[in-house]
Amino acid sequence: MKTSRAFALVATALIVGFLAARWCAAQPPRQPSSKKSATDDYVALHQLEPFVAYLQETKQTNILQRFGDYLNTTIVSEKSADLSWALHVLQGLRNGHTNDAFELLEGRVRTDIIFFAASYRELPAPLREKVSLKILGYARDYRAKFPFKSRFPNAGEGVAEAFKILDEKKAK
Repeated sequence: MKTSRAFALVATALIVGFLAARWCAAQPPRQPSSKKSATDDYVALHQLEPFVAYLQETKQTNILQRFGDYLNTTIVSEKSADLSWALHVLQGLRNGHTNDAFELLEGRVRTDIIFFAASYRELPAPLREKVSLKILGYARDYRAKFPFKSRFPNAGEGVAEAFKILDEKKAK
């Protein structure tokens, strides 16, 4: 029974996280496409469901428990870092340090773009085909509209390399 509750908790947390990310993503105005996208914004969740079901069916409850513990500690660590960072930015804005806040936010976007691309490239080809690159496209559109010059000399190279994924995908 503990395993079922752990799975339900993990699945609920992932669903809420994915929905929140989808709803909160900055999206420039675009015409809605009439064709249904072949990509999926919930690829990770769709990978998790059969994995957890397999562990339950094969009665690998120790692994399932350890996996649940890993997921929960990962979520706690990530959210702790996110909260700390967001509070720092908000406090800076409230103190009138808008340029510092912009620099932190732009740096965060740069880092997220680079990590997204690095993780995407590590996925097996069948999973890459399922992953939506919409947010990466929005990030490229944003960067084209609002270029940001970092104080770190090579920072733009990683972003440019990450955006190549969009061109590679379009070429296929």
